Amino acid sequence: MDAWDGWPFARLYLLVAVAFLVVGGQVFLFHWRAAFRAKSMYGPVVMAPIIAAAGVAAAIARTDVIGWTATAVFAVGFVDGLIGLVLHLRGVARRVGGFTLRNVMAGPPFLLPLAFGALALTGGLAVVWQAW
Repeated sequence: MDAWDGWPFARLYLLVAVAFLVVGGQVFLFHWRAAFRAKSMYGPVVMAPIIAAAGVAAAIARTDVIGWTATAVFAVGFVDGLIGLVLHLRGVARRVGGFTLRNVMAGPPFLLPLAFGALALTGGLAVVWQAW
């Protein structure tokens, strides 16, 4: 018997919601440390609690409207993660010396938007998977 057999999707949605609160908190701290220099820094900070709320809503009541809304919110989070990945990679490239280990370590953390997008993709796939 597989450990995932009989595991309700509600638990997965709640796991994604809690993870977005944690990742969103980390994003807020990093962007605050950078003084929100670019308007695009507000995107993931604002989106993280909205995505977490969509995960909680999908866990509580799974209707067609909530499912489509949660899918749309997760999709926006995924796109936001991809945009952040590009912006963070550009930020590392602009530093003196380009892509050196020092700049990768001290520059914008390009793995964090990748995690943000991957987490949103996980939530979106869970909604679609449950619909099948």
